[in-house]
Amino acid sequence: MFNKFINITIFCALLLSACAGGASTNSPEKAKSKVPALSGEWTINLTHSGGIMGLLRSVKVDSTGIYTVKDERSDQKFTGQLSKEELANLMDVVNAASYAPEKTPHGCADCFIYDIHITSDDGTFSAQVDDISIEESGLEDLVMALRGIIEREIKQCERCGMA
Repeated sequence: MFNKFINITIFCALLLSACAGGASTNSPEKAKSKVPALSGEWTINLTHSGGIMGLLRSVKVDSTGIYTVKDERSDQKFTGQLSKEELANLMDVVNAASYAPEKTPHGCADCFIYDIHITSDDGTFSAQVDDISIEESGLEDLVMALRGIIEREIKQCERCGMA
């Protein structure tokens, strides 16, 4: 009986430690909080995933203003060119961003997840936010600007009858 108790206790301890592993705010990914200034050649990638329907879309924008939008569920890919004004606005949003990593982990079933990766001559930056943490993250304006590019391309495709 005592051995059974010990085995159950060890099993529960291992289970709890496995669940707690992702919740640490001391991980190297969470420590990277500086959004680099966009200088030289740069790229910004946003992957928008999750939700009840299992959305998986992405956009990549480079320093020339060329962007690529992918919708993995419909297997579609679009490319385009931001206007000089759109590119300047995007750069302003990135340069104004100040990332604040979440301090308390939370559960978010069926939330949208936003993975952001920026590479610039000033450095690299990666972060992940969701519908609950986005507002306090300091990245909401950036995510919304990039989502706007995705949604514009998807809507144009739908109007053409391609979706």
